[in-house]
Amino acid sequence: MIKRLFKHIKSNQRGSFMAAVLLITIVITAIGVSLAELVVSQYAHTKRSAFVANALLVAEAGIEQSLKELNSDEAFTGFSSAQTFFNSDQQGKGEYTTTVVDASSGSAKIVTSTGKVYRKSDLATPVSTRTIRVTIVGTESDGYSVHTGPGGLILTGSGNITNSDVFVNGTITLTGASKIGTYNNPVNVQVAHQSCPTGTNPGATYPSVCTSGNPISMAYSTAIYGTVCATNQTDYGPNPSHNILPGVDGEGLQVGCEAPPVSQPTFDRNAHISSMTTAVSGNDKDYDCSKWKNPVGFKRTWPANLRLNGDVRAASSCDLTITGDVYITGDLDIGGAAKITVDESVGTDRPVVLVDGKIDVGGSGQIIANSQGTGIHFISWDSNASCGSSCTSITGTELRQTQDFETIDVGGAANMSGMIFQAYWGKVSIRGSGNVGSAVGQTVDLSGAGTVTFGTKLSSGSKTWTVTSYQQIYQ
Repeated sequence: MIKRLFKHIKSNQRGSFMAAVLLITIVITAIGVSLAELVVSQYAHTKRSAFVANALLVAEAGIEQSLKELNSDEAFTGFSSAQTFFNSDQQGKGEYTTTVVDASSGSAKIVTSTGKVYRKSDLATPVSTRTIRVTIVGTESDGYSVHTGPGGLILTGSGNITNSDVFVNGTITLTGASKIGTYNNPVNVQVAHQSCPTGTNPGATYPSVCTSGNPISMAYSTAIYGTVCATNQTDYGPNPSHNILPGVDGEGLQVGCEAPPVSQPTFDRNAHISSMTTAVSGNDKDYDCSKWKNPVGFKRTWPANLRLNGDVRAASSCDLTITGDVYITGDLDIGGAAKITVDESVGTDRPVVLVDGKIDVGGSGQIIANSQGTGIHFISWDSNASCGSSCTSITGTELRQTQDFETIDVGGAANMSGMIFQAYWGKVSIRGSGNVGSAVGQTVDLSGAGTVTFGTKLSSGSKTWTVTSYQQIYQ
């Protein structure tokens, strides 16, 4: 009896175990099926997101290509037929169309770009479509885009100057892989060789035009493409194939040509200062856009004829609008993600921001012209001469010593088309890459690793086009 009962219990245990195994198997299977459905759903969602992201990138590519075309031909009206951006088994096919129309006023244009992405298995119906609309402004600079005093032009690293006529009163030094102009877009370069007597203590006759020697010094891997008139220059460079070249339609080095010295742009400092009608501290919260203020946040508007005493900082998320001339008695620091915009009320009358101290521009900020293409003329009056920031004239040994004194430093990926940076007595340094309207100084030093595109002498004849607003259109 006991034996039969024991067998019955064991049999029940086996039945319970089998039932438990069956239940666990069913649960695991259900979980596996759910996970599989989730993975499939997630994969489909991820793939869909990739198509959406790619469509947006294709639309942005259409904007970039339209800007490139406008900088070659201002009459460009857009890509009316679909342009293929990519076409592969992995990504499918991406294409864009664009339109370019004039804005209602000024030199602004509206560019609209539509990007579409198709599966390779169905090239008739787009998986995703995205549309972007941007406003662009054409800006230009007055006179030469690069204009130096006796300190000359220094290019180091792989820095390039494109789309710009260059005038140098002193000398040009190119090292690394730096270049002026390109084969397809040669530029005009004039070098007056007004940098004698040499040495750090040249005396009262400095600067005078040198009577011998080559004013252009070039490393093996550097190049100048264009028409070059340089007083006393007979050396084509260390490369046997020449470093000074004509490019597609230039004339190369014009041996025997003499470039006359050209005075740098002058400015009436005293008249500018006396015209200021509002005077406040540079860190006044009503004017300091780096400080949060309710209810406007970081937004500020500077009135015309504004005097700011002391150092001024436009950094962080600063959103500043300038409506006219400004005078700053200290340093000016523009950094972070600051945005400075020239007000529409300015029209074509370029505001001047005169700074007694140093001007530092860095970060990822923007300085944006108005719809008329009007930018800002930044001037640093700083010097290391005995008269400091109140000099009215510097010559001789003092000029030789202050020409290497950095008073303007523009770094980062500059987006500053139409802006003029002038180091009145010192050196302007431009590092990084981007767009700058004009660089003027006793010395101009381009030491970045990128290309600096200046605002004149584009192949289209007048303007550099820059995005000032971006909007995604949802349909």
